[in-house]
Amino acid sequence: MVKEQIKLENIDEKRDTLDEIEDPYELYENFEVDERLADELDIKAIVKEEKKKIKILNIKDIKKGSRAGVSLFRLVPYLFLVLGFIALRNNELLDIYIYLPSLLVGIVAGYFFAKEL
Repeated sequence: MVKEQIKLENIDEKRDTLDEIEDPYELYENFEVDERLADELDIKAIVKEEKKKIKILNIKDIKKGSRAGVSLFRLVPYLFLVLGFIALRNNELLDIYIYLPSLLVGIVAGYFFAKEL
């Protein structure tokens, strides 16, 4: 039956079920690789083609980024930090020579704790 279909050229290009299960998004499909030598390739043309594929920022992407930039989870800690500096400065409790090294210790400790996670 298969041989008859091949002779009649009734070949269906659809992927078989097992292949669809193993690779549903066709990530492992074979694609053509340019085997020419580097001297024969037109690098400028390749770069132009790749630049065309890059998406330019649009309004939708800018809106997403700006929402994250002005979220309360980002603004409240900065507000707390600024008000804390003002309060310490007004009460003459801010000693910058003690604050900066202790800040450095906190940054280094945070880096190592984050690295473990």
